[in-house]
This record gives sequence, C-alpha cells and structure tokens, in this order.
Amino acid sequence: MKRIILMFGLALAGLTVASAQSASSCCAGKDKSACTKEAAAKAACCASADKAGCAKTASTGAAKATTVADKIVEATFTVYGNCGMCKRTIEGALSGVAAIQSANWDTKSKQLAVRYDAKAIQLDDIKAKVAAVGYDSDTHRAPDAVYNNLHACCKYERPKS
Repeated sequence: MKRIILMFGLALAGLTVASAQSASSCCAGKDKSACTKEAAAKAACCASADKAGCAKTASTGAAKATTVADKIVEATFTVYGNCGMCKRTIEGALSGVAAIQSANWDTKSKQLAVRYDAKAIQLDDIKAKVAAVGYDSDTHRAPDAVYNNLHACCKYERPKS
C-alpha cells in the first residue's frame, strides 16, 4: 500500500513539474506580467499551457501591439495633434470602420490606442486613415494639403520627414 501511495505521489509531482514547465514555455521570452497582468484569460493560458491562447506581444518602432487568440489586437502609437478638436477628428477617422472596436487619442501623451480585428485591417491601414484626415503618426505623414486645411488650433508642429 505504501508503494502505491509513493508511486501516486511521484506521478502527481511529475504532472506538477510538467505543467509548470509547459506554463513557463508558454510564456517563454515574454514579460511574465503579459501573461498575468493583462487579463485572467491570458494568464489561464500559461496555467493550462495552451500556447494558442497565450497573448503575444510585438513591438515595431514606436507602436506596441498585443495580440489575443481571437485576433483582436491592441496597438498604441504616436499621433501628433493639439486639442479636443484634434481628438474628435483623429478618433472620428476610425469610428466608422467596422474592424475597429475602439480608438482613444490622449491629447497630453499624443498616443492613440486602438483595438481592432487583425484579420480585417492592418495597423498600417489604420495609420493611413489617420494621416488622410491631416494627422501625422510615427510612420505616416499626412498630405500637406490636408494638414494645411486643419483648423488653426489643430496645426501642430510637424516632425521632420
């Protein structure tokens, strides 16, 4: 009987170690807070070792994007502007796009945070839509004619191209 209990205990310990190893490989190369802080569902992927459900973080230039298993992506990048009117125009450029769940531009930090369906639209297309209404981003420059037609208070100091 002691032998059976001992074997069961060893098997259980082996499962625990295997689960921990799988969880650590699920999160390998990532900031552990990316698996635990962002959402409980994302943390669950590490506990269950479901690599397909794990959040993956990728950074490109000044943009940061976080991908979730259902292909809804969160990205944050710089968009130049000045005021509340800029905020309405920038966010308005994205409000009618079905693939975009939300867009929020912060006037102080100049950061646009967007949630979108990565299967339906690319980050590059989002930046192009913002540039088309007169606002430069970290990678896209608005056409001069459109920028020149912005309200006087919305004319920000444009970065050198």
